[in-house]
Amino acid sequence: MNLKEIFLNLVKEYGYLGIFIIGFSEPIFQPFPVEIFIAAALLLGLNWFLVLIISTVASNLGAMVTYFLAKRFGEGLIIKLVGEDNFKKASEFLEKYGILGVLIVSFTPIPFEAICWVCGLFEMPFNKYMIAVFISRLIRHGIVILLYLLYKGVTA
Repeated sequence: MNLKEIFLNLVKEYGYLGIFIIGFSEPIFQPFPVEIFIAAALLLGLNWFLVLIISTVASNLGAMVTYFLAKRFGEGLIIKLVGEDNFKKASEFLEKYGILGVLIVSFTPIPFEAICWVCGLFEMPFNKYMIAVFISRLIRHGIVILLYLLYKGVTA
């Protein structure tokens, strides 16, 4: 059983708790976008509003942990977790765009966890970082939920 199947089973077996665990792990180490599991949760009949709140809060809590781990353990750990290429891309991106980069990265191929680790490493102002993470996750998760609701409305 691979990690994606494990996470899908988490959602199927534990519902909202599964979404929380997946959302929390995304900014730390998780290679799959949480939106895959949000879609699965919605298809399993979980309440869209609770899924949005839980996934966003969990992702923000995970982003806090990532920030402080990166600040404490530095570049070596980050490269081991996200890879040298992703670290380099995230560093360049963050250097170019600053705090706005946290928002922008949600819509690029750069893994979200890479930018979270780099933000902690470079000690981006924590409050600004958390606001950017919250907005980016709310938009990204919200888009998936909105598309689901629109689809559901069209086929119902």
